[in-house]
Amino acid sequence: MRLRFLLLFLTIFSLSIQAQISNDEREKLKNPRQTMRTFMTAMERVKSGSAESFSDAILTIDLSGIDPALRKLTGKVTAEKLINTIDRIAHINYVLIPEHEDGPKWFFRKQTINIGDNIHDVEISIYKTSDGVWKFSPETVSTIENFYSGVSHQKVLEGLTEYRNWRSRITERMPDWTGDEFLMFKKGQWLGFVIILLLSLASFSIIRFFATIFLRFKIEQKSLDLVEEEQFKSTQAFGFLAFSLTWLVGVRQLELDLDILKILSRGSYILTAVFFVWSALTVVDYVSLHFEKMAKKTANKFDDVLVPMLSKATKFLVFCFGALLVAHSLTFDVASILAGLGIGGVAVALAAKDTISNLFGSVTVLMDQPFQLGDYVMLEKGLEGSVEEVGFRSTRIRTPMNSLVTVPNSVLANMAIDNYGMRKVRRFKTKLSLDFNTPVNLIEEFCERIRYNIRMNPLVQTEEQFVTIFEISPSSIEIMISIYLMTNNQVAELSERHKLIVEIIKIADEMGVKFSYPTQTLFVHTENEAKS
Repeated sequence: MRLRFLLLFLTIFSLSIQAQISNDEREKLKNPRQTMRTFMTAMERVKSGSAESFSDAILTIDLSGIDPALRKLTGKVTAEKLINTIDRIAHINYVLIPEHEDGPKWFFRKQTINIGDNIHDVEISIYKTSDGVWKFSPETVSTIENFYSGVSHQKVLEGLTEYRNWRSRITERMPDWTGDEFLMFKKGQWLGFVIILLLSLASFSIIRFFATIFLRFKIEQKSLDLVEEEQFKSTQAFGFLAFSLTWLVGVRQLELDLDILKILSRGSYILTAVFFVWSALTVVDYVSLHFEKMAKKTANKFDDVLVPMLSKATKFLVFCFGALLVAHSLTFDVASILAGLGIGGVAVALAAKDTISNLFGSVTVLMDQPFQLGDYVMLEKGLEGSVEEVGFRSTRIRTPMNSLVTVPNSVLANMAIDNYGMRKVRRFKTKLSLDFNTPVNLIEEFCERIRYNIRMNPLVQTEEQFVTIFEISPSSIEIMISIYLMTNNQVAELSERHKLIVEIIKIADEMGVKFSYPTQTLFVHTENEAKS
């Protein structure tokens, strides 16, 4: 209940913040004049060195049709080209810009531009969005590249400061031939691709080199066990991640057409997400190797089970997170997907209740540790055997018949478990049946010699040693032997039982003590005996 109230509070708080932000936006974008003023003011601050003001400039541009992952980048590029285009064609006269909050689209400029042999329709316009605020239109975003290309050869108007960044400064110093078109791109952009590719390859090699050095350092510290041929191979994921990140950052610095930039950025996002998941899985493998080595040093065998289980669970979470990253990179609405999963979670939980109960049963078994691997256990309904494997869903038990029984962990968690493997001592109890004709003094001496033999055995517990006449049966005199062997190892137990039985047989043979066995007497009556 408290959790629900907390979630409700956070939701209301989040909505109130969004509403406040929305009110601020509405004030800055309440009409075409205010939108233009907000944009120009923000870009003047950017020209003065305030890069943070880009957010206000981007706020004035309608980017609703742009991939959410690329909106910030597209907004920044559009704002840069928009200010450089406006500064080259006209001074802003705010009096001429309408202040109406309802009305048609307002055009700052709408014309055709000649670029080479091609003619392009371009415009800079502000319109009222479905949210009730005024922004630069999607047509402005889609045509600003051509508009800027058509006027870029002109100088900015007198009295205005040209917006320049480090890319424009580098472009000014490049030879004229770099501005020529060649296979969809400018030659300077092709040169940029080559440089970015070389930098990406360098990042691949450098990161992989240092990752290998670090890995070998851990191996020398004996924190990891990894064969030499696998060491360098396992660092591929980190190298490819560095390559994709360098490429992603690099292509965003080239002054590419927005449509092409979207395609390249989208592909780079997908590759980066895939290589990130690969790298995360490799890190999980390294950590698992470290803890597996630590688990082998402990006496608790459950650590050997727990580490692989945690490793699998972590990899599953990494895969889930990676799937969300890739889905986001493919422009899927991850928020809607998560919301749908939340709604469908109840149905999934009901459908998979047995699986979930087995998962919690696994946690219970791991936390309580009622047995360890290799322990001999006796369960309800006569099931017994050695614990061979504990998994997420079930536990496998090897029976004395060498068959393998799989027990769901949800069932196992509710069972009474008699763990023979946890015994500190193991009881040996047997009865010896002696012949009725055995003298009493011989029986006493026989028992005493067995007691002496038992006392001399260092593995026999000194307390609760019993060698005594137990009862007289219809066919023999019963002697009971009951001792406890101080071992939790079944092999040692069986070996000591064997030795003790052999000694008893030797003592009986030396003393001439005869063991009894069940007999039956059959009386036969003849016909003459019956008449007499």
